[in-house]
Amino acid sequence: MGTEGLLAAVRQTIAAHAMLAPGEAVLVALSGGADSVALLRALLALGYPVRAFHLDHGLRGAESDRDAAFCRTLCDALGVPLTVERAPIAALAQQQGSGIEETARRVRYTRLHAAAQGGKIATAHTADDALETMLFHLTRGTGPKGLAGIPPVRGDIVRPLLGVERAQVEAYLAALEQDYVTDSTNADRTYTRNRIRHEVVPVLRQLDPAVCGAAARLAALLRQDEDCLDGLAQDCLRRAAQPDGAWRCQALLDAHPAVRTRALRLLAARSGMPLRDLTARHIAALDALLASADPSAACSLPQGFVARREYGALRLERPDAATPRPPVALTLPFEGAVWDGAVRLSLRVLEKSQVFYRSFNTFCVDRGTIDLASLCVRTRQTGDRLRLTEHGGSRTLKKLLIDRRIPRLRRDRLAVIADRHGVIAVQDIGMDHTRRPQGGARLQIKIEGY
Repeated sequence: MGTEGLLAAVRQTIAAHAMLAPGEAVLVALSGGADSVALLRALLALGYPVRAFHLDHGLRGAESDRDAAFCRTLCDALGVPLTVERAPIAALAQQQGSGIEETARRVRYTRLHAAAQGGKIATAHTADDALETMLFHLTRGTGPKGLAGIPPVRGDIVRPLLGVERAQVEAYLAALEQDYVTDSTNADRTYTRNRIRHEVVPVLRQLDPAVCGAAARLAALLRQDEDCLDGLAQDCLRRAAQPDGAWRCQALLDAHPAVRTRALRLLAARSGMPLRDLTARHIAALDALLASADPSAACSLPQGFVARREYGALRLERPDAATPRPPVALTLPFEGAVWDGAVRLSLRVLEKSQVFYRSFNTFCVDRGTIDLASLCVRTRQTGDRLRLTEHGGSRTLKKLLIDRRIPRLRRDRLAVIADRHGVIAVQDIGMDHTRRPQGGARLQIKIEGY
């Protein structure tokens, strides 16, 4: 493949995946290695306005300095604006308790996005990188998404070289008489990826010289299947969603396992959980929780998240994020939020001519039964009792909550309006019958929130 052949392949990849509009500016992640240098030269040759970004990881001493100096010289010669930054990757990895490679990748993409300022970012992943990534995920155990390797487009990240093999990159640079730098750690076979590159891929090429193309076709088919299944999973979640933020277990159980497990991953993502820590073991635990006979079952998830059954629903939450709910004294009238906005209350006296419209969590009580000096909103307390009907007896709030199938965790978060005489009304349960209007002044109480 000469220079025109590589440029044609890059042009075709960009068009096939709508990576860049004609003349769209793009930031190139430039390491100084063969792949990124070829990417820079190819995008320039195709007429794209290009800027470059180089991150010095500070891991290889003089070699890191050499790479940064090479990138400056190259960009100066090509008239390309270049940003060079340095990050103490080793120190950050130790501080964060993460691996060197993982930390370097996270920092690199964070800095790239900051430098791009909302524009497109081009990285120099090739067909060889895609194959190596597929094999790497295979050795670790993966599903179709991991086996699909490197996506051509992910958000603002585009990969124009995915249709080009590394040997073709080197031939392109040789034709341009363009030099580049080589990272000495690429030969270190203690790294799994390097062993795959130097030991596994050559054997596969002996079996089939076109193995990169075969892997690319497989990846494309897997991504197509993943898109279909992800769409079904989103539909499943829409059917399972409840207004209070929980998810109906049966709607999830009704789905095919291939759809349900994806729906559970989406559910975790929407709950704010970092998916990088969510493993197949966690998904299996969530799946088992759906079918559990225990209506209050729970399981622990990464980053302090907990999944809980609430009878026929599933809820994901971070327990330590719960806002304390101490008693709050109330005055008349009262209009506002309590407990950091978790609950909103409205208490107002109704004029004799005013009509009361009964609705859920809106109660009309006899003003004369209330001791204003002790009127408050609080959570439930031991000994709380409530008489809901004229002929029914007084029952403990605890038993009422169980009978109403209120989830255990939610029981301690419900708003209880009370005074020194006892409970007046309870969110989602009702008001005490002894507080019903008797012909005198009336008080309307409205409770909203979770």
